[in-house]
Amino acid sequence: ESADEAHNVERPARQQLKKKKPTGVDITELEVGSTVPGTVKSLASYGAFVDIGATTDGLLHISQLSTEFVGDVSDVVKEGQEVQVRIVNVDTTKGQVGLSMITAEEAAASQAAAAEAREARQAARDRRQNNNRRDDSGVLGALKSKGWDTSAMVEGTVVSTVDFGCFVRVDASKLNSECEGEFDGLVHISALRSGRVGSVTDVVSVDDKVQVRVKSIDGTKVSLTMLTEDDENAKAEAAASSGGPVEIEGAKDWKEILVKFDENMPSFQNLAVIEDRRK
Repeated sequence: ESADEAHNVERPARQQLKKKKPTGVDITELEVGSTVPGTVKSLASYGAFVDIGATTDGLLHISQLSTEFVGDVSDVVKEGQEVQVRIVNVDTTKGQVGLSMITAEEAAASQAAAAEAREARQAARDRRQNNNRRDDSGVLGALKSKGWDTSAMVEGTVVSTVDFGCFVRVDASKLNSECEGEFDGLVHISALRSGRVGSVTDVVSVDDKVQVRVKSIDGTKVSLTMLTEDDENAKAEAAASSGGPVEIEGAKDWKEILVKFDENMPSFQNLAVIEDRRK
């Protein structure tokens, strides 16, 4: 090694370029669940980084600062503060350590309270659904077996509205005197009136008395319309004249006509064209 090379090796700038080896306990030796002392090194909006004497600082997420809501990390910890933290996660692949200032007992109690709150909310939703859900199967089964006039308009009451229509409650005895009880059916937004409807609530509101016609019953699903048969036919004719979807029945012998059409069509062949360019 020459004197110049030796001089270059010993230059301070070269020493600074050398990568420093991390000091401290390797994170593979950290025990999840253990509580260790640490020093807050820096703060971020999402938490604080804590030196726990390992090769990498641990992250104390804002949600792990307290069992109470924390809006600002600096409200709980400051840079340089000595803290006791619990190791909750060690990711050796990513070289990350998760910390918490919440004790294991507090975390268990918080999780139990959260689970209890979720169960209470779900039970409340179930009660609301059960209260709103009607079992109309018996009434509808009787009405379907005894029959009804699909052109008859009867009075019903709007019980709820949704983006795509409204639900109307109807007395089955108005459709067939041999049937008793009420049932709910759906009036689709397209069946509220003949013209275009921008919003269901522009036409009906809850508790409104409306005239409806029962179009079909499929199990417990009832299709209602506020259009008379004449209105419905007129709407279909208008859609057909304006280029709407119309089902047209073709000729019954269309296959034979197509065969004859193909036979009468001239045939074409692509032939190679040879041009003599020797002149």
